Amino acid sequence: MPPKRLMLMPVTLAAISCGALAAEPGPVLKITQSLLPLPSRQAGQEPLPVFIDADRISGIEERYIEAEGKVMLRRLDESLAADWMRYDQPEDTLQAKGNVVFTRARTRVEGDELRLQLTTHLGELRPMRYESRGEKGQYARGDAAVLKFEGEDRYHLSAATYTTCPVGNEDWVLRTEDLKLDYIESLGTARHVKVEYMGKPILYTPWMDFSLDDKRKSGFLTPSFGTSDKRGFEFAAPWYWNIAPNQDATFTPHYMSKRGLQLAAEYRYLERNYNGQTHVEYLANDKVAERDRYFGQIRHSHVFDSHWSGNLNIAGVSDDKYFTDLGGSVNQTSQVNLMREANLTYNGGWWSALGRLQTFQTLNTAPLYHRLPQIALNAARQQPGGYPVDVSFSGEYSRFTHSLTSYAEGDRAYAYPSVSLPFQTSYAYVTPKFGLHLTRYELERNPGGELARTRSLPIFSVDAGLQLERDFEFAGNGFIQTLEPRLYYLRIPYRNQSQLPVFDTGLRDASFYTLFSENQFAGVDRINDADQVTLALTTRFLDTLSGIERLQFTIGQRYYFSDQRVVLPGMAPRSADSSDILATVSGQLTKQLRLASGMQYNADTDETVRFNLGAFYRDGPGRVLNADYRFTRNSIDQIDLSGQWPLAPKWYGVGRVNYSFRDDRMVEALAGFEYNAGCWSLRGLLQRLALTQTETSNAFYIQLELRDLTKLGPNPLELLKRSIPGYAKSDEFNLP
Repeated sequence: MPPKRLMLMPVTLAAISCGALAAEPGPVLKITQSLLPLPSRQAGQEPLPVFIDADRISGIEERYIEAEGKVMLRRLDESLAADWMRYDQPEDTLQAKGNVVFTRARTRVEGDELRLQLTTHLGELRPMRYESRGEKGQYARGDAAVLKFEGEDRYHLSAATYTTCPVGNEDWVLRTEDLKLDYIESLGTARHVKVEYMGKPILYTPWMDFSLDDKRKSGFLTPSFGTSDKRGFEFAAPWYWNIAPNQDATFTPHYMSKRGLQLAAEYRYLERNYNGQTHVEYLANDKVAERDRYFGQIRHSHVFDSHWSGNLNIAGVSDDKYFTDLGGSVNQTSQVNLMREANLTYNGGWWSALGRLQTFQTLNTAPLYHRLPQIALNAARQQPGGYPVDVSFSGEYSRFTHSLTSYAEGDRAYAYPSVSLPFQTSYAYVTPKFGLHLTRYELERNPGGELARTRSLPIFSVDAGLQLERDFEFAGNGFIQTLEPRLYYLRIPYRNQSQLPVFDTGLRDASFYTLFSENQFAGVDRINDADQVTLALTTRFLDTLSGIERLQFTIGQRYYFSDQRVVLPGMAPRSADSSDILATVSGQLTKQLRLASGMQYNADTDETVRFNLGAFYRDGPGRVLNADYRFTRNSIDQIDLSGQWPLAPKWYGVGRVNYSFRDDRMVEALAGFEYNAGCWSLRGLLQRLALTQTETSNAFYIQLELRDLTKLGPNPLELLKRSIPGYAKSDEFNLP
């Protein structure tokens, strides 16, 4: 029988790309304990039956068997066909000539002449051609002038090729003059490896080695390059170090013509109970800033047992403009602080505790308070009985420090026990709740305020609602309409809190969540006084057949029975006897189109405070259009348009425009294309990004992807996925 490794030739040639031409950095780590060998065939197991068909079969017992004419040798899903085949038993030698074809599952290997000594596994197949298809339709093919068998599980190929392009298409080809494969050591070596694109060599290495199994291997990853007006021409060549199955590191020299050479390193580790990574970047003597610049971050997560867990997150940067000058996305350039935090959590089931140390490095903004330390306790439990009673508790002790002496500093502790009694039927619910909020301040300094203060506030609320529905028809379609009125009453007496510091408290944005929340402030330094009721109404239209929510409308408003007295420093008290009206409308109008809109309206001033309108069109992968308009009075007035759409066969256009009418400037703009030729893709992208109110950055990306081999050029995929909701790579849905 021919060796099983014949079926591995396509996979083997593809493995060349995994060594020095890896498609993506950042291979997946594996937990050490889970790396177990696959079960092997047991010794002494009976061999599988072999069947031979041919026009003529002859031979002499215990000497030879010769078959001629449409020879077919089969075993399970493996087969070997040829025009002529001979097996010499004394020499244990198999010979085959004329249209030699080996097939197994989705793999096909062809040749003109095969000679193989089965005992020693010595022989050769010349010339060799192969084709293979993966489970998801991936296609690969190639050839070799000679395939030599050099012992069990050892092979030597001369003048071998590999491509994923169909027969007759030579758009790209990987060629190697000499390829050795040792499956015993799981190691392959190749000499004079080059990749040709459109007949021109674009990559070359004189020598390389690579792994023949799913193990990661140290080596260079695919280099990337690009250009931007902030950094100039860029080139990065990451080198990957496979330290252990559960550890790796990547070192990346990153050259920027306008800035200099930046060195970056990332170390990752993964164990069953903990994992983490460390990332550092260093740019010596930035040519523009004329100083050394760096960024570093350490992350660690640890599960000690079923109750205890912890996290560590420490980040630091050399200067406030690091991300503005060297970042390439809005997420980076918009960072205003870097967290430095360590926490320890205990999960007791119905209760949990948290201990935390937290500081911040602020960028281009005022310093923040540090929590050194913070200890929090939360609990919630339902007491059984005829009428279940829900009991809950939240409490916290924090010590706040600040780098500026003009800010208050000291200790704050609070406890908030509460009890609620929910009554519920299939169509209605009523939940009364009572709690007592207790707070104590012990301060070292508090400019303009008291150093010690205790605050106690009883809090009473009632939350009630109905859930009604009816069937009706519209335009020949059946629907279920729901009607969901809701009432929420809240009572909190007034306490003078003007002498208390504001450590971590701010005003919540108006939303349906805040309409039904106890405190309009985020944080406990201010607890609002309240004698108010919130009324809201929601109606939904559900498709009877599919259950899809075709339309949903909600409107709500809060009504005050007393004037506001508790405010934040510098904040004017409320003068109206009702809140702004909040309304939302959304729905899946058709299979392709979804709309979503929200509005905050001030009836007293007859002004729209906030408004947004979004339309999202999906007509399958690659056919995506998004439009979103956002308005916040005296703050935001922007439109965001994005999409991906086929322009012609194999061509897709991508783009995004985020424009601020208030500032009369472009916040971010993208324009690009993607060409999918089947076995390769080409992506081009232009980006214009507002870094600050006065600074912008322009960047150009172009990437060539050779399917199942490598990607050349800077990777714009993360930028496209972030900027265009619903974006998908064309080769993910357009496989040949």
